[in-house]
Amino acid sequence: MARQKVNFTEGSLFDKIFFFTIPLMLSGILQLIYNMADRIVIGRYAGDPNALAAVGCTGSINNLIVNFLIGVSVGCSAIIAQYYGAKKKHELSRTVHTSITFALIGGIIMAVIAFICVRSLLELIDTKPDIIDQAELYIKIIILGVPGSAVFNFGATILRAIGDSKTPLIILATTGFANVVLNILFVVCFKMNVEGVALATIISQYMSAVAVIWTLYKSNEDYQFRFKKMCIDAQIFKRIISIGFPSGLQSTLFSISNVVCQGAINTFPTEVVSGNTIASTVDGLTYTAMHSFQQSAITFAGQNYGAGKYKRVKRSLIYSMIQVSVVGLIVSWTEILFANQLASLFVDKTAENAPQIIAAAVEISRLILCVYFLCGVMEVLSGYLRGLGYSFSTMVCSLLGACVCRILWFEFIFPLPAFNSIFGLYISYPITWSLTALLLALICIKPCKAMKKAEMLSDTTK
Repeated sequence: MARQKVNFTEGSLFDKIFFFTIPLMLSGILQLIYNMADRIVIGRYAGDPNALAAVGCTGSINNLIVNFLIGVSVGCSAIIAQYYGAKKKHELSRTVHTSITFALIGGIIMAVIAFICVRSLLELIDTKPDIIDQAELYIKIIILGVPGSAVFNFGATILRAIGDSKTPLIILATTGFANVVLNILFVVCFKMNVEGVALATIISQYMSAVAVIWTLYKSNEDYQFRFKKMCIDAQIFKRIISIGFPSGLQSTLFSISNVVCQGAINTFPTEVVSGNTIASTVDGLTYTAMHSFQQSAITFAGQNYGAGKYKRVKRSLIYSMIQVSVVGLIVSWTEILFANQLASLFVDKTAENAPQIIAAAVEISRLILCVYFLCGVMEVLSGYLRGLGYSFSTMVCSLLGACVCRILWFEFIFPLPAFNSIFGLYISYPITWSLTALLLALICIKPCKAMKKAEMLSDTTK
């Protein structure tokens, strides 16, 4: 652990941002392997042509359930990064134990609520009658893994905030491999259906949670975890919520917009629903790369802001914007180039509807991916502002620019004959990314002026 952590308040920035973000990116990709393994195995080996659609139509609901807790973990990340940069050891320890305690309790509460409401949510998004029972079974099993997922994500956030992005990668590499093996065992060997891939996923999630807690427990640093110290420190929890709640609420409302989008997708034939499942998995690789830069922006901005090194804070934003744009273009256009081959991985080519599923997946992927770097710009600006503590204004801009505008598009523009198509649905994404990025850039003016004023006061004092 001591070898893994990195102090970002000293030394060069450009290369540190890149090499810190790469493990984050790989960690996110390995998490996607969970979903990809589920969908590849269920699509090719379950022997049920509706199984892939049943699994895919639950994705937006699953995100709705877990994204609030993951969003709140952003508050944990920003505060730990600031305390670590400022070398406040006691506050750092209290934040770690408050975060893990909240993750466990919050995960259990969210799982109970979701388990009760899941059937109603599936009916709300017009899930087709021929797949709703399988979808309900799959998502109910997945919900049982929410506490484990929450604990892992908060634990990984703690490690990343102090500069260790490699340990979460190692954990996910191990548990991701276990997930793939269990998928094959349950579906291919034991002839299970959607319940097999769901069980494989939640087992791997709890393995990840145990591994990250063990890592924190074995550490000798100030962020060491001890079960007897688990608590909810009221003052620190208030700080976490002040930053994390707007982020969690934003993630939840974004998920609601995706649920509305899924409802629109469900109006198309089952082949398009299956194709959308594939496309969302593939473009998830690009989103993971973009979101990784948001996480690194929180850490770099938070540590340097806590240390009072404001010039490094601003440079970290510029370097992150450059890197996320380049990486976004490379990854997304590579996926466009191989869209047909990637889509073919998920389907049994001997199936009668295979060509229609692949065609729908390719069309959706090309529409989404061509300007996906705009999403990356939006993510970096959002992470930068949250690292400085500007979470509420970031939430408002993101909700207005992306969530609200997107829902209005789905409700009022998409039903129009000229836009009632796959193109008419998904063109809303680049439009809302651009609008949100513009609003966030305007918000950045305020902290930049504040830091410039602080620099001038510091120079005068000297």
